[in-house]
Amino acid sequence: MARGAGKRPNKPATSSTTHTKPPASTTSGPPTPFHYAPTTLRPFLSTLPTDHIYLVHLDHTPPSLKKRVFAVPVLLNLLITIGLCIRLYYAVPIYLEQIITIFGYDTAYKIDTATAAVGELVNAVFSRTALLMLDYAIFGLLGSWPKEFLFGSRLLRFVGPWEWRRTIGFRDTEIIVRRGRKWDTPLLVGDTPDEVKTWKLDEELTIKVKVDPAMRTDTLAKTGYLLLDKDWDLDFKAMLDAHRLVEKGVIQLKDLENLALVYYEKQWLVWKVHESQDITAMGQRQDSTVEKFRRILTDLGAEGVFYRWIEIVQFETSQPGGFTQGRQAEAIRELRTRLEKKGVDYAKFWEDIGGQAGLPGFDVQNQE
Repeated sequence: MARGAGKRPNKPATSSTTHTKPPASTTSGPPTPFHYAPTTLRPFLSTLPTDHIYLVHLDHTPPSLKKRVFAVPVLLNLLITIGLCIRLYYAVPIYLEQIITIFGYDTAYKIDTATAAVGELVNAVFSRTALLMLDYAIFGLLGSWPKEFLFGSRLLRFVGPWEWRRTIGFRDTEIIVRRGRKWDTPLLVGDTPDEVKTWKLDEELTIKVKVDPAMRTDTLAKTGYLLLDKDWDLDFKAMLDAHRLVEKGVIQLKDLENLALVYYEKQWLVWKVHESQDITAMGQRQDSTVEKFRRILTDLGAEGVFYRWIEIVQFETSQPGGFTQGRQAEAIRELRTRLEKKGVDYAKFWEDIGGQAGLPGFDVQNQE
């Protein structure tokens, strides 16, 4: 995160254009469905690290619901804190006695090694080591929950849920900002600081597959604190920064509705998720083919096969030499095996889709 937290070079602001200009090295527009971020978002974008993908939307759920939802982690962390205090009350005297035993004082933990049996010595070492490891697990792992809840962590830029709620309270409309977990950083950060990362077809599809379910209308109907999952985490500092900028009138609340933000090729891009996109005929055909691929698998109860295929393509294309024909054949055999295990007729499946053209992985060997 240290690298991601660095500020990108300042660029001169322009008042004559609505969107920022692409860098000179960019030979084509941003990947579909992204656009160059408008200048109105610059103040907010300048507060974000560049090594994550961000989802922004407005939470219109009632404040009463937000209070009930937030009460759950408050009570949970309160119970954990009380439990830690009780354990501390009983553990401190034990460890103090063990420490002063080292200096030769007579305590319940002192053992005469000259007369003690081997079994007694082994039992003493084992029991004391086990006690130390247990307390380490309790305070090191469970203890980190209340700490992060109150003070955040380096990953959260030292802003936790408590500070977020204490600062903004419970409002009718709240700005929710989520960032991708570890899956998105390899898509944005190169092997060297100067490397400009570019996406392959499978990487573009990975982003769409991750973003689309997270921004569906039924998902956004939930209050923000219920949107944490294996792919997305709340960015509490970004939410505070967004509210602060709106309150100062620097940005408008309506400009933060249903956005996916990414820093790509030294430029911030935005995807207005629920806005119809003006895309090329080729891109539209490709997206419809991929969507048909996923939809048919979902109807057959094999949606997991779709996501597994995306994982295979992403992994193989990142290997030395790329996704060679040999690796492609092996991957297709695995795909066929998984489909047949689900009771899917392999030949009829491709006939229903209309062939393999346009799907990630089937023509990847022809790409650079």
